Amino acid sequence: MTDQHIMFIRHGETVANQAHIAHGQSDSILNERGVEQAKSAGNRLLNWSVPYHRIYTSPLSRALNTAELINNQMNLPIQSEPGLIECHLGDWEGLSYQELREHRYAERAIADDHFSGHNGESPAVVSDRLTQTIRQLRQNHPTENLILVSHGAAICHAMAALIGTKPLFGYQYLMHNAAITEIKLSSDPEIIRLNDYQHLPPHLLSEGVPQAQSRNA
Repeated sequence: MTDQHIMFIRHGETVANQAHIAHGQSDSILNERGVEQAKSAGNRLLNWSVPYHRIYTSPLSRALNTAELINNQMNLPIQSEPGLIECHLGDWEGLSYQELREHRYAERAIADDHFSGHNGESPAVVSDRLTQTIRQLRQNHPTENLILVSHGAAICHAMAALIGTKPLFGYQYLMHNAAITEIKLSSDPEIIRLNDYQHLPPHLLSEGVPQAQSRNA
């Protein structure tokens, strides 16, 4: 394949995010701040230095609505892609973030690529799903740059797979709501920007999600 740019955008803040509830593959709509975050991301991309040609989005409404709001500014072909859906949390869907911490979900998933004690998807399963999905999208559009609107954990797994880092959970790639991450895929993949949310003014920053300094090339 030729060199290609992939841009990941995490969905805007949801009602569940605001309530600190982990929804996994369950649906949760964007809240008012999430809508404004998505619009702000769309405005940011209006004069982007790299041309993007189409948008693929997870079918969950929080990602789909984010993609639609972004695309109001960009007017690109847009399509739902089931492979970009969030990790399935199994028995732990709908638990609070605190309850997930008590179950040591992240700790166990980071330590074991095959952890599935919650009857949900293991990091290995999620990584394989995202890898296969992105590979197919690249094969379908080998000369186009793609925007992929997805979810926090799904993007973590995808980044770890594309960059070739461990663990497969990819916790080092945690995303803020509506953050932009851009990769140049070639024989030596390059992270151009990571968790970039500079387009969000202070009143649109989400609580309880990564707000470390974004990394830009």
